[in-house]
Amino acid sequence: MTAPIEPTDELSPASERPAPSSPRTIASHPTFSNLLASTVLSLSVVLILLVCLRFLLPPMLESSRYSWHRGQLRAEYEVAGDQLERVSWEGLSQISRTVAKRVSPSVVHITVNTFASNGSREAPVQEPWRANPELREYRNTTGQGSGIIVQEDGYILTNHHVLEGVVEATVVLADDRAFRGEIVGVDRTTDLALLKIDAEDLMPIAWGDSEEVDIGSPVWAVGSPFGLTGSVSFGILSGKHRVDLNANQQYRGSRERITSRYSDLMQSDVAVNPGNSGGPLVNGRGELIGVNTAIVGESYRGVSFSIPSQVARRVLDQFMAHGRVRRGWLGVELTPELPFGSESTAGDKRDEVAPAVVVRAVVPDSPAAKAGVYPGDRITRFNGIAAVSVEQLIDEIRDSKADQKVTITIRRDGESIELDATLGELKYAP
Repeated sequence: MTAPIEPTDELSPASERPAPSSPRTIASHPTFSNLLASTVLSLSVVLILLVCLRFLLPPMLESSRYSWHRGQLRAEYEVAGDQLERVSWEGLSQISRTVAKRVSPSVVHITVNTFASNGSREAPVQEPWRANPELREYRNTTGQGSGIIVQEDGYILTNHHVLEGVVEATVVLADDRAFRGEIVGVDRTTDLALLKIDAEDLMPIAWGDSEEVDIGSPVWAVGSPFGLTGSVSFGILSGKHRVDLNANQQYRGSRERITSRYSDLMQSDVAVNPGNSGGPLVNGRGELIGVNTAIVGESYRGVSFSIPSQVARRVLDQFMAHGRVRRGWLGVELTPELPFGSESTAGDKRDEVAPAVVVRAVVPDSPAAKAGVYPGDRITRFNGIAAVSVEQLIDEIRDSKADQKVTITIRRDGESIELDATLGELKYAP
């Protein structure tokens, strides 16, 4: 006899199941004190974050910047080490030898005969005192320098101070031939001069661009230091666009110093001594990038100066065309701008306008006077170039060609005015 089957919950009708208990969903509203505490907490967190950023972010950024820079230096250091291991010093020696062979035939030795007199500027013939007792004050002195063949038909570029006061110049070529040199033109401002000898089929130097040479680049000098012809020295370019050297006391006392105040020189540590003046400074391709012109002191001290090839090329072109450099002349006397906060002659505040140079005086009937420039005008730009100092503006005017049309921007009574002028020719350049 089987036992009866008891019903289970799964089989029980839905109506007989107990109803599930529903959860309580009553929400409580935040009180004012809760909101205030939450706001204060949020502001405190923000304030703490700002304080942390204020004191922690700059050191982090600085550390990150230095880390990046150190990483860059480290990478350059390691790459340079690898490259130096592969450098052939014989290759560098070969470059120097090749440069010497390329440049030396284009360099000449110059000896000059000059006369020193007591007050007189007239130079008599050689050894005149032997025939004329009245001229016994004259003494025959000898100087020397170097030169650069710039054209195969006998044109030679050198320094003005090498030929200063010269009566007779003798040019000795690399093949030991000697010629009488004739002065074509001299330019005291840039300390450059041009000679002509009666020779043909010479080997002129190749021209380079001084602006394309970077500081630290290897350079070579060729010349005749102390009369030792064909000497070659090696170094690097130490600086560019050096200013007037006559302010340097050691430089002023040097025998081998330029006689000009030109303020755009290249500095190198190439060994340059008396006799190197007028010789070339060249790059690794044997191209002329400068004309050696000055040293500091009586002999080489690791600081030498050269006239940039760009300047030398402009002067050479004018020598060939006119026999002289026809420099621009405006006809104004200039003075520096007044200090900050002071009233300028034109009544402007210097700290409210661009830098300028003040016109102190105007030469009557000069290009400036004809253009309408008046004393007290403040020149702010010359031919599109900002006027930042008296020396810089003078150089800009002198470096312009005579008869060149230029635009002068001035400020007068607070108004900017553009004036057109045609430059005259500078008759005397210091």
